[in-house]
Amino acid sequence: MSRPTHGLRDWLLQRFTAVYLASFLVYLMLHFYFQPRHTYQQWHDWITHPAMSVASAAFILALLVHGWVGMRDVILDYVRALHLRLPLLSLVALIFTGCGLWALRILLLAGG
Repeated sequence: MSRPTHGLRDWLLQRFTAVYLASFLVYLMLHFYFQPRHTYQQWHDWITHPAMSVASAAFILALLVHGWVGMRDVILDYVRALHLRLPLLSLVALIFTGCGLWALRILLLAGG
């Protein structure tokens, strides 16, 4: 009894996003450990560098995908009442969409 939303694809998505999230966080920790004191201008130049902007956007996307797959699986596995599943999934999707748009706005404003 398998739903089309489960399986190897979702498992791989969770693992790949987890690896990217962990790698990015380790990079950030090492960066701030070896260069602890930044002026605002140094920090701004670093965060708005095209490579860092792309890496940050990929981090946000990976975080949203990782969270969506996890929350969707929890809701599908543990919410037995069918009339509650769709509203809960819709609420989670709305929250994640709002968070993603907010994070995108922050990245775009930092570069402006």
